[in-house]
Formats: sequence, C-alpha cells, structure tokens
Amino acid sequence: MIVQESRIRTRSGAGALSRHVLHGVKNEAIRVLAGSDWLMRDAMREARREGLTYGLRHIAFNPDATMSDDQLAGFARRLCEELHADPDHITLVIHQKEGSTHGHLILSEWQQDHVLESRFTWMRLEKIARLEEIRLGHALVPGRHDRAIARALRQEGHHQEAEQVAALIPAPDSTRPRAAYTSQARRMTERQGLDLPATKTLVASLWSRSDGLASFRAALAEHGLTMREGDRNGTRPGAHIIETGDGTLVGSFTRLTKVRMADFRKLLAEEHSAAKAKPKTDIRSTRVPVRITSEESNLMGLPALVVPVTRRKQPARIRLPRLDRQLEDVRRRRMEEVDRPSVMPHTQPKSLYPLILSAEEARIRRRIRELIGEQQAILDQRAPEADWAPLEREETLAKWRESLTPYQKQLHDSFKRYSRAKKEWKQAKKSHWQRMTGQAGKLEKICQQLLLEFLEVLRFVVQALLHVVGLRSTPPEPVRPVLTERDRPALEDFHKRHDAEFSVMADPEKLEHWLSYRFDRLVQARQDRIRRWDKAHQPEKERARQEISRLRSKLVIPKGVTRNMPAPSSQSVIER
Repeated sequence: MIVQESRIRTRSGAGALSRHVLHGVKNEAIRVLAGSDWLMRDAMREARREGLTYGLRHIAFNPDATMSDDQLAGFARRLCEELHADPDHITLVIHQKEGSTHGHLILSEWQQDHVLESRFTWMRLEKIARLEEIRLGHALVPGRHDRAIARALRQEGHHQEAEQVAALIPAPDSTRPRAAYTSQARRMTERQGLDLPATKTLVASLWSRSDGLASFRAALAEHGLTMREGDRNGTRPGAHIIETGDGTLVGSFTRLTKVRMADFRKLLAEEHSAAKAKPKTDIRSTRVPVRITSEESNLMGLPALVVPVTRRKQPARIRLPRLDRQLEDVRRRRMEEVDRPSVMPHTQPKSLYPLILSAEEARIRRRIRELIGEQQAILDQRAPEADWAPLEREETLAKWRESLTPYQKQLHDSFKRYSRAKKEWKQAKKSHWQRMTGQAGKLEKICQQLLLEFLEVLRFVVQALLHVVGLRSTPPEPVRPVLTERDRPALEDFHKRHDAEFSVMADPEKLEHWLSYRFDRLVQARQDRIRRWDKAHQPEKERARQEISRLRSKLVIPKGVTRNMPAPSSQSVIER
C-alpha cells in the first residue's frame, strides 16, 4: 500500500483540493464516506483564525490489492489514531478508477485544542501501511524508511511484524526506493495537458533502448523532448532535467531513469571527453612557409621580409651544489672513527658443521618437537571469556536504561488506565443511583478487563527486563490483544513470582540500584566461570608441563657426541 501525504497552505484555500477530491472527472465513481466541502472550508477558516501556516492535511492511500469500503475506512481510522486526530471530524472520500479503488483522507491541522502532529509522519504512515498489509495478508511494499519502521515496531512489541518488515531492507550497496515525481507535479502537468505517468514510462523505455547519452538525446528529440542542465547549478551541480518543446518540466533525469547521480556524472564526463577528442580541421596547418628575398620582392613589388638573426644559445654551466659545513664535519668525524678499535662481546663460536643424524633419528626428533607443540597448545589454553573485553560500567548501564525506557512508558500508561478505571468504579459504587441502573457493574467489568491488560503488559515488561540484562535468552512474547478470565491465574502467578522486578520497573530509583547490582553480579559471574575453568583444567596443564620436560630431555645432545666433522688423518696431511 502506497501512502502519500501533503499539507495544504492556509493562503491557498480548500477550493483546489475540494474540486480534485469531490469532483474529479477522471474517476468512474466517487463515494463520500465522511465529511463534506463545507467541513474542509471551515477547517481552513479555523486555521486562518489561529494563524497557522497549513490548514489541511491530505493523505492519499492506494492499496496494491482490492479493499472494501469498510476496510479503507478502518485504515483511515488507524491513521487518525497514529496522528492523534479526531476521527469524528474528517473527510473520507473513496475514488474508483479503472476498476480499482483508493482513498483520500483530509484532516484539519487545528484539532480544537492542539495542532495535528507532523513529526516523522512519512515514517509513521508507512508503518501503519505495513501493519495493514500484514493484517490483511497483502504483499508488503518496500519503502525508504523500512529500517526505522522495523525499529519502531520492535519498541512497540510487534516483533514478528518487525522481522517481516526488516526482510524488505535492501542491501547496503543498492539504492533505496524513490518516487519519480510528486503528486503536486502530476497535478500541475495534468492542468497543462501532459500525461506525466505516460511520459515517464516513455522516457524510461527510451533510456533502456539507448547505448549512451548521445543516442538518448536523439531519441528524446524524435518525441519532442529535450534534456538540458538544471537551473539550480549551485545547489545541485551536474543535475539535468527533461522537458517538452514548450518548456513544460517532465522531471529530473536521475529520477525518471533510476540512474545514480555518480554514474550519471561518469556518463557526462565520457560525453565531454569524446567531444574534445574529435579532430578539428585547422586550415592554418596546411600553409607552407615561403621566404621571399629582396630581389624577388623588388620584382613582385612587395616589401622584403626582415628575418631576424637568431643567436645560438650558449650551453648552461653546470654548477656543483655547495656542501653543508655541518655535513662535512660529520663525515670527517666518521672517517676518524674508522681506525678506532671496537670492543665486541665474546661469544662462543658456533659449530662449523651440523649434527650428523640418521634419517630415523631425524624423524624421531621431528616427531618429538610436534608432541612438544601439542602439549604447549594445552598449556596456552585459556577460559573462553578470559580474552573478552572488560565490561564498561557506565556504557552498559546507559545501554540498559535506553532499552528499558519504552517498556517503562508502556507499563506506566497501562497502570494509569487501570487506576483511572478503578477510581471511577469506586465512585460509582458509592452512588445508589448508579448501582440501581447497572452503571457500576459496567464500570466493574471495564476495570477487571483493564486489570487483565495491565497484568499482560506487566508480564511483557518483566520478560523484556530479564532479556535486556541477560537473564532471559529469548525476547519477550508479544502482548496478546484478547484476554479472558482463563488467563487470570497464570498472570497473577507471574505477578507474585516477579513482584520484585515489577516494583523495580515502577520506581526509577529502585531500577538504578537493581541495574547496578545486576551489573556487579554479571562481572562476578564471569570471574567465577573463569576461575572454575582454570581449576578444572589445572591437572591437565600440569600433566602437559611434565610431558614437555620429559620430551625436551630427549632432545638434549649427549656429551660424547661431537657436532664437528671428524678430524683429517695424519697421512692425508702429509700427502698435502
């Protein structure tokens, strides 16, 4: 489902919006489910009286699959709940065009006591659209804010829906979805007699069939379109626009063709380099120099050309660089130190010949070194958590507080609703008339239902607390929307078992003390696990240490074995 939002300025009035929504000639059918032209104009008058810049909020939603009027009206009501708008003072119109339906929701910017919310509305409207698609089983439409929507759904407790939206997030190197034109641009071109969607499709098809910018410009010219550099060169250098022959703007090249701006700049650079590389005919290069002497000039009646005598340049003299006096002093001192005797430490000379071993002995020694390496690996083993970075206290506590803030707010709001209903019920019990009319019984049922909802929210918040601090391996189960009396015993039992955690989440001071205590326990538990691991592996390491000592003793060369080659015999020395 595609949701688009636009704000109508107060000075513009409601006339153009009313004509488009209530009297669109291109629609097959128009059904007004709520509101009227008078309601929109009255909202504009209220905004003008309050001094607001914007008077109306126009939200158009177009589902990908077929939706009934009741489903479209329900979706409009959920949009009002998200923006905290009054659903009783709206204008809801359903348009039918080419067999499909879409809706137009018009809200007043002035909501009797506050201004309609406008903070992150694009993301919030897309979030409601994704939830509606999941609820109705429609295909999810990817948007530009899927990452933020998934994060917001997790904070609200919709974990399953958040995972489905997170699957729509494109890869980091891919481009995010982007509209080719705005609804205002489409309305302007329609008033000028140009079908913007058809022209956009034409431009995209021409670009797909072109092999470069030159052929694309030629294809545009065949259909009466041109491409030129945009007027805002200072803010958007290199941007090009496409327009008709009479100057009607169609759109930006990169938006219409879905080409990245970096790739388009490369295409422009290649086009400019190709234009500069074309050979140009220079007629001056075909002239032949002619020298006319004085006799020929007298015969032809022309003045003789005076050719200046060019002198041969003397070769430049090679100048040797001047030596720095400090460098000369350093070089002189080094030369003096050449003959100075140096004192070298006496070291035992190494053997001239290696130890002569047989192939079997060499194989045994190599196997002994391998066994020593295996035992050394056992000695080098450490506990799995010993190499982890130490926990930063302030950073960890700040992360826990930030994660628990939305759960605290949700718990506070649920408890506030329950306490308000309980107060109204107690007041009704004191009234004899309300007991006789049954109003007190109705308030009691409402209070009991809100108590169940509060216990369910308490269960969700406590599970979230345990998951954040690491006492629960899985995320909390989502809040169940429907609760009955059969769920009460389990919820009350959970409340009794986790009463300490409930009081912690209800009181910020207790929560701070509890988180500090939990952090200390976490650090102590890690140290205890490392200590237990070292104690459990101590016998194994001691055996490895003894085995290394035993194996190294086998590598020691006996004193009777010499590393040198045998001395030559006296007979061989005499012969030499």
